Amino acid sequence: MNFSSYVEQVEGLTNYSSISQIPKDPYNISVPLAKQLLGYDQNIQLDSNQQMIYGQAVNMSSEHGPCCCKCWRWYVFEGQAKYFIVHNMFNASQIAHIWDLEDGCGGPSDAKGYQPPA
Repeated sequence: MNFSSYVEQVEGLTNYSSISQIPKDPYNISVPLAKQLLGYDQNIQLDSNQQMIYGQAVNMSSEHGPCCCKCWRWYVFEGQAKYFIVHNMFNASQIAHIWDLEDGCGGPSDAKGYQPPA
């Protein structure tokens, strides 16, 4: 783990502390939260406009998706994105930024210096 990136990620995630679907720590995701988000992935179907937002987020994120590989994190954060797109009307930039803050692959942060949209 790159410690300076980790500190940056945790600090960035504090901006979303009121949203229960976002973990406070990218390396400590509770089983109940993972199950909840995985349920969203399995049960939420995006329409074509929503799918376009999701696709834009994939292209904008540093990992080019919810995670660098299609592990459990991919499907959990894919579900999270579907939920945010459908229920919170998040845009692609917001989704990509959250994914970058949640990155658990351990390298330097690609979100460094990123300012979320107003």
